[in-house]
Amino acid sequence: MAVLTLENVAKKIGSRWIVEDLNMTVEPAEVYGFLGPNGAGKTTTIRMIVGLARPTKGVIRIDGHDVQRECAAALRNIGAIVENPETYKYLSGRENLIHYARLNGLDVGRRNRKIDEVVDIVGLTGRIHEKVKRYSLGMRQRLGVAQALLGDPKLLVLDEPTNGLDPAGMREFRELMRRLAQEGMSVFVSSHLLGEIQLMCDRVAIVKNGRVIAEERVNELVENAAGGIRIAVGQPEPAVAALQSAGRHASVDRDGFIRVTAKRDEVPDVIRRLVNANIDIYGVEQGRDSLEEMFLQLTEEDAQSMQSAVSAAAGEGPANA
Repeated sequence: MAVLTLENVAKKIGSRWIVEDLNMTVEPAEVYGFLGPNGAGKTTTIRMIVGLARPTKGVIRIDGHDVQRECAAALRNIGAIVENPETYKYLSGRENLIHYARLNGLDVGRRNRKIDEVVDIVGLTGRIHEKVKRYSLGMRQRLGVAQALLGDPKLLVLDEPTNGLDPAGMREFRELMRRLAQEGMSVFVSSHLLGEIQLMCDRVAIVKNGRVIAEERVNELVENAAGGIRIAVGQPEPAVAALQSAGRHASVDRDGFIRVTAKRDEVPDVIRRLVNANIDIYGVEQGRDSLEEMFLQLTEEDAQSMQSAVSAAAGEGPANA
């Protein structure tokens, strides 16, 4: 059974839909990335997941429990950091955890054992007795994760957890998330940092303007991003037309190259078709192998579709140019 399920979830504030028709599942022991630019609806979605906001429509379930109808049972299975970890800087790291363990209802004996356990998990054993005001941002983030783990959650929800971290801090955090998943915990992490999501997550949903525009395993997204070639040609538009007439998906990218969806064994056919169309070819290279490239392609296509719809509605077709 999925640890987290969103079914047709939407949130409207005033006349604006912040989130629309989200459908997602997070499976046991996986790191699930929720990827999108700032303002895409990520934090609003997380606030609905953790019960801080009510969906306008749709159902959210945690470990099978409806967050709205069975709130206590659902939230018993979740640990979360929404936006920033809340800590008392004048207290030590351990004193902070004692405070939150009490709020979780842990008795003294179990409380001490659990604190020692989560401190070891997040790698703060040597610094846990220091005041939090002396902690680096990365250490405060790890203390926040320790706090979220006190209740033995099945699902850990994190909102932009690597914001402000240096490269070493990001790497430590990424390794921690992978270790938690290997030990059986599910992690739902939102971010606009594409490279971090690529390295950290098993699956990813790409969200734009409150809608999921793609959801796949990260390795499949990367393979799709790399499943093409970039060709430097003398006449980009005629080259694209020649390939599209042959049933190929081709377009002109931001650098003036043409980008063609083709597997390795299909590349010779692409080149022959361009040569037969009298297109000058200056270079061929593999498509850039990154989730960022796929993300930019998806969001640019989405933006172009929206602009076309707006233009059509405004009567800005060729006849009116």
